[in-house]
Amino acid sequence: MERLHLGATTILPIKSKLIAVLLQRIVVALVFSFAAQISFAHLLSAGHAKLHLIEDKANLLIAVPVSVFKNIDRNQDGLLQPEEIRTQRTEIIAQLSQLIDIKIGGFQGQILDDQIMVSMHVDSQNSTPQIEWLQQLQFGKSLATDMVEIKLSSSLLEKSEYIIQVTRSDEKELGYFKASANSHIFFKNGWRTFQAFFNGGWWHILLGYDHLVFILALLAAKFSIRRWAWVLTSFTLAHGLTYALVTFGILHIKTEFIEILIALSIVLTATLSLFKIQPRLKIETAGVFGIGLFHGLGFASAMSTQLNDTRFPVSSVIGFNLGVEAGQIAIAIVVGALFWAIKTKAFWLEKMQRTLIWTSFLTGAFWFFERIH
Repeated sequence: MERLHLGATTILPIKSKLIAVLLQRIVVALVFSFAAQISFAHLLSAGHAKLHLIEDKANLLIAVPVSVFKNIDRNQDGLLQPEEIRTQRTEIIAQLSQLIDIKIGGFQGQILDDQIMVSMHVDSQNSTPQIEWLQQLQFGKSLATDMVEIKLSSSLLEKSEYIIQVTRSDEKELGYFKASANSHIFFKNGWRTFQAFFNGGWWHILLGYDHLVFILALLAAKFSIRRWAWVLTSFTLAHGLTYALVTFGILHIKTEFIEILIALSIVLTATLSLFKIQPRLKIETAGVFGIGLFHGLGFASAMSTQLNDTRFPVSSVIGFNLGVEAGQIAIAIVVGALFWAIKTKAFWLEKMQRTLIWTSFLTGAFWFFERIH
């Protein structure tokens, strides 16, 4: 298709403009659908479990969401009523036993007791969105020096990760479980902890949608490898600093306003780009560092009650931060490759940048107004 000229101005083909408008409208529709599904996406959506080793016994306490069970929630409302729990107790315990595998010193223990408890109610009917399972195992020998291997089923890890704390005498260690890393060996060495938390940091960025949207807004503002390196590293350092301060018990936080502040940071970052306001690199890096501190609170708040006095705290901090940095580099490579591929086509490069910025702005704005209610 030939280009039409009006004086010194080149009018791009009408077909290209129509395609660009159509794509932008599709993106807007997807943004609101996406944002509505993950309104509270940043705070770590993790299940929790504790395993206490006392002499020759192991006591497990784990919270399991109702959505994990099959054919137990009869009315499919995502809740279990007392009657459903009472009449299906045997089947619930049978399904629970398939969700977690515990070996200590290479052996599985003998079940001494299984108890189902409910600590969370959501209505006058005493319905609950989760079950707490208390199981006691006996191993017939001292567990003072053995390694502990825990493996979680894929069905338990489909919708969220799990953080499991194992305590033995004065030792305490955390394991971080996801679908891509569903097992952990406790009381072995710091390398296993490093691997688990590296994996956690990696997926925290790639599936932590607040992070993802914020990073896209940063990258889209200006295509510059030098700038990208500075702002992404600054973000990682700040995010990691918050996590480290909580890990070592230096910082104690309240989480009420974290989600609102994170959404606001996305809106402000995108707004600067929409008005083509580009601060000097030093100022922008400092600003991103400040924002990173708030983003770091999202993960740290979920971990703050469990991190103190754990084994290998340095391994968990370093592993998590390197995982975050690796995830950001992966995102930058993908976005950078797209920008590089169309760098000679100014119209489409600008459209891609503006689309990413508007996507970030609309998503952040949706989250902000959703979270202040």
